[in-house]
Amino acid sequence: MRKRGFLVIFLLILFFFPADNHLPANSFSPHPPRQDGPVRTAAEINKSLGRGINLGNALEAPKGISWGVQLREEYFALIKEKGFSSVRIPIRWSDYALTKPPYTIDQKFFAKVDWAIGEALKNGLHVIINFHHYEELFKYPHREWERFLAMWAQVAKRYEDYPDALVFEILNEPHDRLTAELWNQLLAEALAVIRKTNPGRAVMIGTAEWGGAGSVSKLVLPDDNQLILTVHFYNPYQFTHQGAEWSAGSRAWLGTTWDGSYVEKQVIRNELEPVLWYSREHNIPVNIGEFGAYSKADMDSRARWTAYCARLFEELGFSWHYWEFCSGFGIYDARKKVFHMELVNALISDDKSILDPGALPEVAGVELVTNGDFSAGSIGWHYGVWRNPYRADFRVVNQEFVVHVQTAGDEEWPVQLIKDGISLKEGRRYLLSFEAWSDRPRSFSAEIGAVVGSDYPTYGSASVFVTPERHKYYVLGTAGKTLITGRVAFSFGKETGRVYLDNVSLKEVME
Repeated sequence: MRKRGFLVIFLLILFFFPADNHLPANSFSPHPPRQDGPVRTAAEINKSLGRGINLGNALEAPKGISWGVQLREEYFALIKEKGFSSVRIPIRWSDYALTKPPYTIDQKFFAKVDWAIGEALKNGLHVIINFHHYEELFKYPHREWERFLAMWAQVAKRYEDYPDALVFEILNEPHDRLTAELWNQLLAEALAVIRKTNPGRAVMIGTAEWGGAGSVSKLVLPDDNQLILTVHFYNPYQFTHQGAEWSAGSRAWLGTTWDGSYVEKQVIRNELEPVLWYSREHNIPVNIGEFGAYSKADMDSRARWTAYCARLFEELGFSWHYWEFCSGFGIYDARKKVFHMELVNALISDDKSILDPGALPEVAGVELVTNGDFSAGSIGWHYGVWRNPYRADFRVVNQEFVVHVQTAGDEEWPVQLIKDGISLKEGRRYLLSFEAWSDRPRSFSAEIGAVVGSDYPTYGSASVFVTPERHKYYVLGTAGKTLITGRVAFSFGKETGRVYLDNVSLKEVME
């Protein structure tokens, strides 16, 4: 009997405290006591998220592969000490669950997530957990649909008793075959699964087509007052991703600076307009789930851009999470155990002076765009629908160019207006300006680029949000080569409706 008693105790210990050689010390209980008091609103929780940081390149790395970041206990304390309020933890759940029903998630991996959430809460940090890099779902959404919902049921059930400082984010950057239409269906079903065990928890939902601001008008949310809209912001992409090894053509962008000029600031404000519009229309709080500039950019530019973005997000009432803590975009050198204080100071500051817009830059007098006011009809321009099943009509009315998109898709480039044959000089900066409006709120893209063989490099681009009210917009770009095949392109393929353009101008910026 005595031996049996010891055996029972031993088995109970194994059951409640499974061995895991990779689990850090001081593991957090997966079942903390339920929160006392009333549940806070999504807006209140979003305010508490405040200034945050992503713990990237760790739990979202593929199974059995390291991306160079292993979460450590001291990281959470350091993050809190530097003045951050929250962390976002990207998680690749799909690599740790069965591929057939009941799609059970590995308990050892669950324990790692328990620990990370626990360390955040222990240090007084709010915490967001998501589904990150679910590549199978993006490629085969119908095949993975049931598995995704089953995994969310397990995650939601495991953390149902956690305090409301824990926030769920349904899916990171839906894209590929998980179209905007399919995403609207899937997010509603996933939210319903979560609500079975977490009726009051704040849930973040992002946009289709890689999670950016330009797709927010396609997002359809269920009637639920505990939601937070989350979008990612890496614009101008040619600056933030210069030299990024995973981004095609990024070597040509090396040396791109961000100087904090009037145009650079205005472009960022313009690109956030759809988010602000959606937030007001739907009375939903906003989180910028990712933003950051890669380490190949010069540090002064990175710090300026980061400070401007962070202060602007705060001015607009958005919480934010910088990408990321200690890797290629990071604020901390894990090997040397030192912070990049330029970035820390840019993020954690109450100095709002950087929001001063400044003045328009001087530009050379030579106009590089032919017939930018369309007074001669469409002469000097060409346009078209380059792929089925996209459909659009183009015409000039009252010296204004009008494109009416009848059938849209998941990409913008199949419906374009282009002016090419423009001479560009290597290293010179060019300012594209134009006026635009539409029959209803929607987005399109504008770019300064070139034709090089079969390639179409982009030297500057912006997502443009337009409404029925006429506004002026800007794009700033730096030519990567001296060419006579430069071009200006406007792309409209993602949304239906009418867009109007006038007074298109491209001039060289005087340094």
